Amino acid sequence: MRSVMAAAAVVVHLMMAGVASACSLEQPKGEVVLTVDGMINACNNGLEVQLDRAMIAALPRKAIKTENPWDHGPVTYEGVLLRDLLALAKADGKTVTFTALNDYRADIPLADLEKYDVILADTRDGVELPVRDKGPFFVVFPFTDVPELATEARYAQSVWQVNRVTVK
Repeated sequence: MRSVMAAAAVVVHLMMAGVASACSLEQPKGEVVLTVDGMINACNNGLEVQLDRAMIAALPRKAIKTENPWDHGPVTYEGVLLRDLLALAKADGKTVTFTALNDYRADIPLADLEKYDVILADTRDGVELPVRDKGPFFVVFPFTDVPELATEARYAQSVWQVNRVTVK
């Protein structure tokens, strides 16, 4: 029985060492505003990637000028390409679930995020998105550049107030 307990302790130790070595991403220094979890191979807190605004701002940025049902006329949103965010987390799944502060959720196939320049916007026309108006983050599709994306199904995937991204 002792040898089984010792072997189990070694296995647990090795598993924890593997998790610790995989958790090599920078720690957030400010308030955590976004968490990425699920089928990811990078982390900085347990099995998650937690990001503050500075960490997100350090990722490559993309601007999309587009029209959508929520704004009057074309608006320029700026944020990180979702494929870059998912690459940071080393995503390894088929679907991504975006969860809002009010627990609204929508799934988007990972292949669509690779195919289209979909961003997780944090500014609109150069102004930071406040929580009361789609912030801290808003999933923005390039509806004007790719008109076939302007469908009710895609509008439903345009989650705002995003605070969690889960890879499945």
